Amino acid sequence: MKIVAVIIHALIVVGLIYYALKQMSKTVELGGSFGGGAMYTHFGRQKGLDKDGKITVLLGIAFFVSSIFISWLFKG
Repeated sequence: MKIVAVIIHALIVVGLIYYALKQMSKTVELGGSFGGGAMYTHFGRQKGLDKDGKITVLLGIAFFVSSIFISWLFKG
């Protein structure tokens, strides 16, 4: 049971890192060093989260829950 929980936790971590870096690559451009986020000023900022943003939030919540579960599992 402990091994399976650690493997699932590791998969969540890898997915979270992947999606976080994928979102960062959307905003990192040449203009990022000259004021960042300026791409949203002309057409207005998009409201809400896209699909990748929602997946990142869900993976973050899953990471939080699995971290608590693993700490409880290895407590005794």
